[in-house]
Amino acid sequence: MNKQNLSLEETINIIKLRGFANTFEASIYLSLSIHYVRRLAREKELPSYKPKGKCIYFKVEDLENYLLSNNRISNKNIMEKTVKYLSYN
Repeated sequence: MNKQNLSLEETINIIKLRGFANTFEASIYLSLSIHYVRRLAREKELPSYKPKGKCIYFKVEDLENYLLSNNRISNKNIMEKTVKYLSYN
């Protein structure tokens, strides 16, 4: 199975079924360049695994956690929290 011939959806489905991804697949999953994914792994901003010291692998759960990190709260949520806080104080 040639990875270049798989559609984006097929690649993501394979990654999710397996539960892990190599650097190329992780770059597709995160919509980032391979170079940047390697950099994130090197700087330990994205957890990675090197079973035999050569290939880098990433858990799907870690990729999803990276995507969901640094949540930005909407103005609506800020207003709701402000009103709730002020109503109790």
